[in-house]
Amino acid sequence: MRENSPTVASMLTNQRRLVGTASQSPCHYVGKSIRKFMHRPNQSNVVANQHIFELVDGLSERLYIYSALWNIKNIRLVSIKTAHYVFKNLHCVLYYPDDKDFKGVYVQAEVIERNPHEFSFSCAHINCPVKFKPQGNQSKESIPLYVGLVENVSHIPKQMFHVEDIMNEKDQSRQTVQEFTVCVPAMHQFGNAALLVQQIEMSRLFGAGRIVLYNHSISSNVDAVLRMYAREWAQGRETVEVVVLPWKLPSVNGSEIETQYWAQDIAADHCLNRYKRLSKYIVFNDLDEYLVPLKHSNWSALVANRLRLHPKSTSWMFRSSIFSMESPLAADGYKEDYQRYRAPMLGLTMRENFTYWYEDRSKLIVNAAALELMAVHAISKPKGDTDKLPVEVGLLFHYRLPIKCCPLVKDTRLVRMYGQRLVARLKETWAKLPGVELGWLPSNKTRCETLLKAC
Repeated sequence: MRENSPTVASMLTNQRRLVGTASQSPCHYVGKSIRKFMHRPNQSNVVANQHIFELVDGLSERLYIYSALWNIKNIRLVSIKTAHYVFKNLHCVLYYPDDKDFKGVYVQAEVIERNPHEFSFSCAHINCPVKFKPQGNQSKESIPLYVGLVENVSHIPKQMFHVEDIMNEKDQSRQTVQEFTVCVPAMHQFGNAALLVQQIEMSRLFGAGRIVLYNHSISSNVDAVLRMYAREWAQGRETVEVVVLPWKLPSVNGSEIETQYWAQDIAADHCLNRYKRLSKYIVFNDLDEYLVPLKHSNWSALVANRLRLHPKSTSWMFRSSIFSMESPLAADGYKEDYQRYRAPMLGLTMRENFTYWYEDRSKLIVNAAALELMAVHAISKPKGDTDKLPVEVGLLFHYRLPIKCCPLVKDTRLVRMYGQRLVARLKETWAKLPGVELGWLPSNKTRCETLLKAC
């Protein structure tokens, strides 16, 4: 016999109260965990729209859930788990609004572990297949309210995670379908406000309507920039929606766990699955990367043209080339603007004469509806073809320290195409940020001086 569980009336009351507060914020920062602990014996905890990694109680090994996303065919649990460990009989327990006895529907969970490497913890996706209620449709009433996890079907979950359906959020301004959403992985100890502003403004010029960022740790100047964009959006003066999600990784014995690149795999997957129904296309890049359409005015024109050539394509891959932070050289006519705004695009024009091959440091634009699982540099489960763009059509410009120490060539194509419009946007943006530090200077490292080689 399963233990007694809360009445559906009490759960629905708590759900309405929690959802009304968990994801609302005047600064457009998505909120931290809001938990309601049931005080009657043998009753579960509800975790509502938490966006914080929550340890699942009652399992045989450590598993942390960041969010439970309604994904039409299933519920996607974005998670971190003990690396290499196999949960042999993991089941999802789905709780529906009309489940008056609150018994739940038990379904076998699918666990996909991502790149465990040498770390003790790895990223994972857990899919919970949805069994629709008798009406057999996908109405609001047929979407589960909660999901829990157990390893024995005779048990009830010790926690229930609220299932987030972004299409039913109260804030209607956040339900606009954008042509392009940009997903950026975790900002870790990030203090480069100049780079952040350039990324947002260049994404705007390329055609983005939304940028989603994950905040692991940022400085006060970066926080000020993000809050300015949030304030402008809330007051109707901003056309690009900047969403900031907390991304604090779990701690064990007082120390934050280690995963590859601060769990960037599941940050990308979370962004894909949270925003795929609010985006026609999704762009994946880091803050210092730019997917540049070299023969078209923006991403929309690029994709439209490539679809005419390759109509079965559902993703577009950009090869990568590095612009060296060790060799700053301002583009002609932009030296003063570079010094004023410290925008890397204006001041770093020396590029390594080497371009990485496809799937090696490459990034993509994807058709959101056609994608189920995203890796960082490629697509794990493609639906349709990947159009591998020729370098003269599209190239990933990456502003960072050099890796191969190849000889450098001057490349001002991006500045010629977008320089004047970028400077106009920078002037307007920084006028709204008085006293905020730029936080970026060229590197004084010179490790490549004696390592230059043919590439």
